[in-house]
Amino acid sequence: MKTSQIKNVRWISIAEPRPEQIEELKKQFPSIHPLVMEELETTTIRPRVENYDDHLYAVFHFPSFSQRQNKTIPHEIDFILMKDTLITVCYEENQLLETIKKNINADPDLHDQYGKTPAHLMYYVLREFFTFALKELDQIQAKIDEIEEDVFASKEKEILEDISILKRNILDFRRAIKPQQQNLESLVFQGTQMFGERAKPFLLDLLGEYFKVWNMLENHKETLDALYETNNSLLAAKTNETMRAFTVIAFISFIPTAVANIYGMNILHIPLSERPHAFWEIIGLMALVTGIVYLALRWRKLV
Repeated sequence: MKTSQIKNVRWISIAEPRPEQIEELKKQFPSIHPLVMEELETTTIRPRVENYDDHLYAVFHFPSFSQRQNKTIPHEIDFILMKDTLITVCYEENQLLETIKKNINADPDLHDQYGKTPAHLMYYVLREFFTFALKELDQIQAKIDEIEEDVFASKEKEILEDISILKRNILDFRRAIKPQQQNLESLVFQGTQMFGERAKPFLLDLLGEYFKVWNMLENHKETLDALYETNNSLLAAKTNETMRAFTVIAFISFIPTAVANIYGMNILHIPLSERPHAFWEIIGLMALVTGIVYLALRWRKLV
């Protein structure tokens, strides 16, 4: 449990909360609702904002790409807002939150601007997380650009797995981000009631940050869906072309194979079999018929 004083606001941050930390929090803030304390003990699946008269409880999930797992993982941050105190709880070490804390402690201007109320400080924290989300989406955009180049560079099979992984990451990103609109709209209403009209512009601005992320995410999704369909179409066209080529080859080779099988029969008086140059005449006949069939297919534009 770490405590910082940001102008008028006491900021208490907890990472990977332990039972003794929750008990200490109960002793320091007995007015916090028992249901909130119970929620802090474990992660929460559903994001929400709840008003308990003298404090607000908000749950947010922000996505982050894990290089080790090669997927997007949502990270939960819980906020408790009181008149002069902001409590943040993370369920794993969050490097971004630590960086935010260092930046605001090192910059007197940030102190003055965002230390007016817990709502102002929460705004700054959430805005930085949305900015980080935009950077994550920029990396996804760079990957989409690479995939687009590969789609039209005859690498359809090689990038199919890359497209599928990226589609999964965008899906996980959407699942974490989408519920936040309702969260933020509720936060604007509840936060304005608790901290007055001076906090409202900041809270409304968070909705603008959210829509920046959401619109870019939707654009990435639509682009990747289009690339996926295009890649599948090109792959199907190549497969069909290959199958067509094999079909034509099988059809052309059928006639000489049939002639060879006929002359392989152990029966008497097969036409041409008694002639002195029968072998070459039969080979010539095969070549002639094969050539005629090939020219007929060319004329019909089948090869």
